[in-house]
Formats: sequence, C-alpha cells, structure tokens
Amino acid sequence: MFALRSMTMARRFCPGVARLAAGIVPLVLVVALLWPAAAAYAQFQGPAPTKADSPNPDNKGLVERAPTEVMPGGPIVLHPGDGINVSVYGVPDYKITARIAGDGNVDLPLIGSTHVAGLTVEQAQQLVAKKLIDGQMILSPDVLISVTDSNVDIIGVMGEVNSPRAIPAFAPMSLFDALSAAGGLKPDASHSISILRKGVNEPLLVVLNSNPANAVDQNIPLYPGDRVIVPRTGVVYVVGAVIHSGAYPITPDTPLTLTQAVTLAGNTGFQAAPTETRIIRTTGAKRREIRVNLSRVIAGKDPDPILQNDDIVMVPTNLIKAAIKGGGVGIAIGLVYAIPLL
Repeated sequence: MFALRSMTMARRFCPGVARLAAGIVPLVLVVALLWPAAAAYAQFQGPAPTKADSPNPDNKGLVERAPTEVMPGGPIVLHPGDGINVSVYGVPDYKITARIAGDGNVDLPLIGSTHVAGLTVEQAQQLVAKKLIDGQMILSPDVLISVTDSNVDIIGVMGEVNSPRAIPAFAPMSLFDALSAAGGLKPDASHSISILRKGVNEPLLVVLNSNPANAVDQNIPLYPGDRVIVPRTGVVYVVGAVIHSGAYPITPDTPLTLTQAVTLAGNTGFQAAPTETRIIRTTGAKRREIRVNLSRVIAGKDPDPILQNDDIVMVPTNLIKAAIKGGGVGIAIGLVYAIPLL
C-alpha cells in the first residue's frame, strides 16, 4: 500500500521519476528481504584473531646458526649396487668398470669374484692388491678404486625444487650446492628447510633469508645419507569483493596481516561490504568464521589481525552497491529520487 501511494505521488509530481520509482521499488523490496539472510550468514561473532594466533607471534627471524661440525665425514663404504672403477697404476690394460652384485661380490679380471660390500674403499683396494699378489698376477700393484654411482651414498633433495633428485655424494657437500644441483628453489618454495640426518632425532632447521651476512651460517655441510626437504610456502586466500582475488604467500618469519593481504589483492571494490569481512580459519577438521570490521581496522580503531596459513579472507558484497554497479547510472539516479518518496 505504501509503495502504491508513493508511485501515485510520483506520477502527480514527475512522470519521469514515477517510471524510475516503479523499477526501483521491487529492487528495494528484494534487497530488504535478502539483507537479514546476508547478515545471518556469519557463523562466528567472536573477536578478531590476536597476535597469539600468528605462526610466529614475536616476528623473530628464526635463522638458526648452522652447526659447523655436526658429524665428521666418514670413509666411503661400498654397498651392493654401487658402480665402481678399478684400475692399477702403470698397467694400462687393467682398467675396468663394474657394479657390485646383490650378494656383495664383484667380478674382476685375474682374480675373479671378490666380496667388497661392507668394506671401505681403502680396504677394498688392499684386498684386490693382495689377491693380485697372491695369484702372482701383478707384483706390487697400486690399486685405485673409485665409486661412480651409489644408491646409498646420496643426498636427497625433494619438495619445492625445480629438479628433485638424489645427488651422489661421497664427501660432504654444502647446502647451497645441493640446492643448486636440484635446480634451485621454485617461486612458491618455503625458505624454512628441514634436513633429516641419520642418527639425529630432530630435523635440522635452516631458514634462508636475503641477508648476505647470514649466508655462511645458512650454508651448512651435508653428508651422504642426508635428506633435504623444501616445503611449499604457506598461503592465504583473499576472495569476494576485492580487485584481484587469489592466493598470497605467507612465511613464518614475515607474518601477513589482514590489511596487507587485502592490499595485495588490490583493495576492496566499490560493491564491497568491508564491515562484514570474515576470516575463515581451519584448525584440524574444524572450520570457524571470525568476523572482522575491515573499515575499523584500516582506520586504526581495531587491531590488524595476523593471518595464518590457509586462512580465507572473505570480503562480502553489499547488495545495493552491487545492484547499482550492475545496473549503471540509471538505477543510481532512480535510487536518489525514489528513496525520499519511500
């Protein structure tokens, strides 16, 4: 009844306004019906997350001083499956390439099957020389054995590197050299690198950063048997009424706040309802929504929440603003004239 009375008054004073009002009244009624549902969508009305919710509340650098002598480099031990080169100095014809069989034996010229698995390279050289002397094949042989490849004496580099691989390593190798051999880090790789080492219960953590002064501390020695794990960096997702929805990286040593994340997304659009912003956070199998008034945060009236890995920042759409944006200038002018009549 009220709507019909308003339209009658509009026809009496301004036919053009009446036509606009006739189109706007249904729109306003629809918005009025949907508005409570949009407000009820928020499932959690609790406080904004605090500094304690941060993966690194104190914003520490986390750069651990790398151990310079974690474990001494031991002698190379031969294993079944190893590929070896065997030669005798001064005897050009005695140069062979062989592979140690599964039973630990290797067939060598002049001496036949010889068990070398479990021996160090030096011990295997002495054994081959003794057999050559005992068989009166070569007098005073100077035997040289080198390992060409091994399934055991390797440094594995896996995770977010360009070429994950097992790197043959028969001596200590620096972390930077191992990462370079694996093709370097991917753009989304975390700089918090874990190293699994035999005999060490806890993984070694090395956090890389761009400060050259820390390069020596970060470039720790790796040993055969080490496994280097490069995880993917954490991300937060910004969706809804922002200019560029997407996933944005977050690292433990550089926490990302709500304002920073929205800024990375190009800030909010015209149709945004910043006062209804929500942070959707998953902890284990539980998901909760944290309502935040983005306008008050930007104005400095509320704390700027620190985001966690896999947080989803949802900036809802204001239905009236969205209708204006979708309908163009005509609807906007209609609203200007119709609202006073209503």
